[in-house]
Amino acid sequence: MLQLAPHIFHILHQHGIEHAFGIPGDFALTLYDALAESKITPVIMTHEPSVGFAADAYARIRGLGLAVVTYGVGGLNMVNVVAGAYAEKSPLVILSGSPGIKERRQDTLLHHKVKTFDSQRRVYEELTVYSSAITDIETAERKIHRAIDYAKTFKRPVYLEIPRDMVYAELPEVDYERIPVKHTDIDTLKEAVSETLEILEKAKSPVIVAGVEVHRFGLQVQLLALAEKLGVPICATMLGKSVFPETHPQYLGIYNGEAGDKNINKIVEESDCLLMLGVFMTDINLGMFTAHINQKHTISATSERIAIKHHEYQNILFTDFITGLLKNPHLPHFRSPNTYRMHPRVEENIDNISMGGLIYEINQFIDHKTIIITDVGDSLFAADDIQTKQGTSYLAPAFYASMGFAIPAIIGAQLADPFRRVLALVGDGAFQMTGMELLTAKRLGMNPIVIIINNGSFASLRAMGHEDADFVNISTIDYADLAKVLGGNGFVIGTGLELRRALSIAKDSENFSILDVRLSADDISPALQRLKTLFTQTLK
Repeated sequence: MLQLAPHIFHILHQHGIEHAFGIPGDFALTLYDALAESKITPVIMTHEPSVGFAADAYARIRGLGLAVVTYGVGGLNMVNVVAGAYAEKSPLVILSGSPGIKERRQDTLLHHKVKTFDSQRRVYEELTVYSSAITDIETAERKIHRAIDYAKTFKRPVYLEIPRDMVYAELPEVDYERIPVKHTDIDTLKEAVSETLEILEKAKSPVIVAGVEVHRFGLQVQLLALAEKLGVPICATMLGKSVFPETHPQYLGIYNGEAGDKNINKIVEESDCLLMLGVFMTDINLGMFTAHINQKHTISATSERIAIKHHEYQNILFTDFITGLLKNPHLPHFRSPNTYRMHPRVEENIDNISMGGLIYEINQFIDHKTIIITDVGDSLFAADDIQTKQGTSYLAPAFYASMGFAIPAIIGAQLADPFRRVLALVGDGAFQMTGMELLTAKRLGMNPIVIIINNGSFASLRAMGHEDADFVNISTIDYADLAKVLGGNGFVIGTGLELRRALSIAKDSENFSILDVRLSADDISPALQRLKTLFTQTLK
């Protein structure tokens, strides 16, 4: 006879989940008993926001992530992170323990309760693509599979709440018939592909812009094949960075509106056929409202919709649209012998340290076995000029932009892919939010390299016209000393040469390393400097 929670963990393990991130609490203790008995390894973090960030990063790499929390103080403490996972399409499964069904009838004022026993689930309805409490054993099997189907189909979070007296409830033997939550209508797909081909055949300067959903749906190989078959130039968005090999001869660079490279802007915005695949049309992802995309020249395909020029095609899966194009024998081929390539707007700086010099050294250091994670702020804008290698992965909260992502994401990313090394670039403000999670990395025997931009301020806010505001300044400490207190390696960085040497030492270390890069608050990345200039011009 199947039991509820063990059955859930068994199904999730079958879907590739090997680790569950969380913090136990009394309403989730029985749930944790079942987790400990499963094939999924519990990873205990220091704080629920870190739980969510780690599970989010794991999901971005593995295709599904799992967070297990307690009721009220646990689940509600993770709300912001789940909101970010929803906004950025990360397939995160949240399992929350909750008060038992029987005790709800006896005691109306149980601890951790907010307004009603259903308050937490109703909050999560706003943050997930599927949300349900399993209170009826007869419908449990359907809800479990439905939640996973929604997470994998739409690449967004789902929420299941399990009362603690239901954890080991026996499930009836039923054959669950999976009904897809979304499917492709073949005739509609044929029509959409046909219209796309018609536009491509008339085009003179087609360009592909690749976004994060290519990552989410594991379509990197298909994207590479499609780009090579078409022979057109291709660029990526910030959120989709590393979705295409940046050393490939057809690759232009990052399209990031006016914050990016002017030549790439010109190529993209003057294209007479812009094939946008998996792209989120967001402000931060596309240069803070400075992107100028002409819809009448655009074919946009995401998991949400397929839009060609000014009309949409319903009932087409994103993966099927990509496959349909790739397999079509009439796909035209273009020749772009002189494809422009963006070169990082940075240079070597041995005797001093600067944002440009920092980015330059990162570019020399990373290889195909690197996972790069950047947090919000100038560390995010700096990624415009970080040049990944084929096989390098890049993670960032480049839409929802919640600070504190990078350090917990190290844990999730390293467990999701233990064969690659994680390098995180994080501002001092973001580090102060979740930096203690390096204790978890230490406990798990991880050796990430953490580069902290130590400038005592929220530099990206200063750049937006608030240089003289006191509220953009933050407290600072010696992060190299903190690293040693936490049990890792610490380096104070004041020159490019010191940075290069520290990276070399950290690379061979089996322990985590913090590189405390001391910068002026006015020393910002080329992308942020460009945005600052544009912002200043608009104020005149």
